[in-house]
Amino acid sequence: MYITDVSIRRPVVAWVMSLILVLFGIFVFWQLPVRELPSGLQPPVVQIKVEYKSASAPIIDEEVTQVIEDVIGGAEGVKNIDSKSENGKSTINIEFDTDIDLDNAANDIRERVARVVKSLPNESEPPQILKQAAGFTTTMWLALSSSTWSDLELGDYAERYLVDQFSSVKNVGRIRVGGLRELSVRVWIDPIKLAANNLTIQEVENAIRNENVSLPAGTLESNNIDLTINLDKSYNDLEKLKQLPIKKGKDNLVRLADVANIEFGPVSEKALFRTQSKDALNLETVGIGIYARSGASTVELSKEIKKKIKEVKKNLPEGLNLEIAFNRATYIGAAINEVYKTLIIAFILVVAIIYLFLGNLKAVIVPAVALPVSLIATFLGIYLFGLSINIFVLLSFILAIGIITDDSVIMTDAIYRRIENGETPLVAAYKGSKQITFAIVATTLILIAVFLPLIFIEGIAGTLFKETAIALSFAILVSSFVALTLSPMLGSKFLNKKTKILSGWNSSVEQAKNL
Repeated sequence: MYITDVSIRRPVVAWVMSLILVLFGIFVFWQLPVRELPSGLQPPVVQIKVEYKSASAPIIDEEVTQVIEDVIGGAEGVKNIDSKSENGKSTINIEFDTDIDLDNAANDIRERVARVVKSLPNESEPPQILKQAAGFTTTMWLALSSSTWSDLELGDYAERYLVDQFSSVKNVGRIRVGGLRELSVRVWIDPIKLAANNLTIQEVENAIRNENVSLPAGTLESNNIDLTINLDKSYNDLEKLKQLPIKKGKDNLVRLADVANIEFGPVSEKALFRTQSKDALNLETVGIGIYARSGASTVELSKEIKKKIKEVKKNLPEGLNLEIAFNRATYIGAAINEVYKTLIIAFILVVAIIYLFLGNLKAVIVPAVALPVSLIATFLGIYLFGLSINIFVLLSFILAIGIITDDSVIMTDAIYRRIENGETPLVAAYKGSKQITFAIVATTLILIAVFLPLIFIEGIAGTLFKETAIALSFAILVSSFVALTLSPMLGSKFLNKKTKILSGWNSSVEQAKNL
């Protein structure tokens, strides 16, 4: 083959081509996203949330859940609809086929829900439509803790200042505040005092609604200035709120403080978030849950969040501490590192076995150099096909080690056989490579024909093995290229007649016979 002849006659050409593959492979390695599993494994899901406070589950199901289910059932690509009606809340998850674009699906659902918004109860909150993937879980949990601040103050600070800062980080899909106890004014009505003043709960509620208002009252226009008039009767502190008039009698005026106890408190007492560490036990804590955007790399997002935490800590008020409470990337990184260790062990074992059979270090150099060149260059193929580094891709590398070594070993054996017959290393490399070229090409095509059809498998199995098939096929293709360029060049330079390839094995056999 022409490229093999050029590599033998011009060794620099073979070196340069291999170095280009290695350099590009190393460069794109740092650009590739790192995931635990291939992207697209989890089907797209659109979630609809509707809050209807104080409503029971049967009412939620009848007036909210069923109304929305009827209108979204005909959306394109819907695979499954899972709904849950609870006291005060309705949650509907719409799972789509894996080939459906998540953004298009969310827009379709949003349009359909908009048609029935007017049919929902007036007291219910507007529907929230969220884009996510099946099994959508938090990538990280951050703990905002303090020994001096209350949980109400922590939640208020997180909502006001931290949520927006972390939402701007690249690949963040959603931010959730865990254990949020929203600050509110709690009015605890004393039923005895209420009865003594001949009042009802409804009268107190109406008085608070009617008196605590802020309304636009029009504008005043003149030649030189325009004025906006606002009717401001809002109560912005507890002392003023306590003086809010409820009922006026002949001799007295009943105020809110006469029938109730007013204080700051959380909207709900049911929310709680706790983290424990050696240095911070039983502190008031609020969690910030970070969800990765669909298809984003968990490991890369974790790195970006850690950088953001360092920036945020510089501006935190005194007494506040922000730490990572849970990081899913830690598990993924550990799993990926274990596969890397297995890959290195497999490489060492392959080189050791080749040395055991060839019996000479110079002869091992050819496949030992060709193997890492082929593996590193495979990252270029992963990058070109838009894949990621995950467990399945790295497992394909482990499988590829044994396959891609064969080509270099066969080429080395063909060259050395001719050297033993008296030919010079240069001539032996030329004739030996020419003799074995079509066998290597045929083997390569057969192996690719075996693995490549895996990309046509549909469903979850196809998603799992698609990246494996592409990475393995590209590794085999690159190994053939290296075997036809770098291996014969190395053989012409390192192999000579004094090299006894099987001497180590033969001596071991002779020793075994003499026992």
